[in-house]
This record gives sequence, structure tokens and C-alpha cells, in this order.
Amino acid sequence: MNDTFNIQGPAVREEQLVELYRASQTQPTSWRGISDQVMGGVSSASVLQDVRQNASCSCLVGRTCLDNNGGFVQMRLEIEPDWLRADYQGVFIELYGNAQDYNLHVKTTQLTRPWQSFRCTLPVEPQWTRFIVPYDQLHAHRTDAELQPMNIRSVAVVAIGQAFDVDVCVRRFGFYLSR
Repeated sequence: MNDTFNIQGPAVREEQLVELYRASQTQPTSWRGISDQVMGGVSSASVLQDVRQNASCSCLVGRTCLDNNGGFVQMRLEIEPDWLRADYQGVFIELYGNAQDYNLHVKTTQLTRPWQSFRCTLPVEPQWTRFIVPYDQLHAHRTDAELQPMNIRSVAVVAIGQAFDVDVCVRRFGFYLSR
């Protein structure tokens, strides 16, 4: 893995990171692609394994289109309940892609509608960046629920809300511990 990357968010030491996903060219990706076609939209996307700046990664590539009330594509990682711990303070994710804003969406068992999530926007650049996202930076979207971290069931990197060519890659994902 290329060790040169930017870091956005609070200072967290490497030993505080609890990695749940690391991309590998020898194993299939755990990320799954979803597009607005599930609700009649016409955006397209696929998830594939690739290498960017000498690092293995899982990439979401395609195009978002606003036709037919669409406008999103995503790659989602399911989170098993036994992966969660009460002392986690938030998530970390290492991303590379075209210069676009992408969303990080977190789903929990609290949410009952597909459009509900806890989310934040991540400014992705064509260089590896580690985003450190404390739980309190994940804002409730179309729900009055408060995030209960022990109820997290999936995370997704989402291209949403505007038409553009999607190209975003993940090489690592996980949670981070308190100091």
C-alpha cells in the first residue's frame, strides 16, 4: 500500500484504527453496487477491483443521471453486529477518485425507509485521503432518530444529487477507538 496520503478529520493514531475492510486483488470485494434503477432511475454503476496509485482498491464507476427522478449510485458494505464495539468513536475510510463530493451514508436498525440515513459529505480528490468521521458528524437525513452506533448495519459511499461521471475507490474502512 502506498503510505503517502492526506488525512481529513480529527487526529487519530494508527493504533486506534480497527480495520474491517482492506482491498485485495486476490479476494472479491465485499462492497455491493446499487443504483437508482431500483426505483425507476437510469443511473448506472458497477463495483470492480482496481489498483490506484499502487494501492489495491474497490471502485464504484458509472454515471449518475437525474432522469426519471433518479440521481444516485452507491457501493455498500454490510456491517455485522458482532463487529461493533461500544468504545468506537466513529469511522475511517480511505478514498481516491475524481474531484467530486461523495456522501458517506450510515444505515442502522433504527431506520425504516430506504431514503433515511446518517450522512456526511466527503470531498474526494485524485489522491488517497483518509477521512476520519466522528459519529457526531453523521447527520440524520429524513429521520428524527439519533444515531445509535451499536445499531449500524451498513455504510455506503454514494454519488447523489447531480449528474456526473462517478469514479471513487475505497482501499480501507473501519472504526476508530477512543484514545
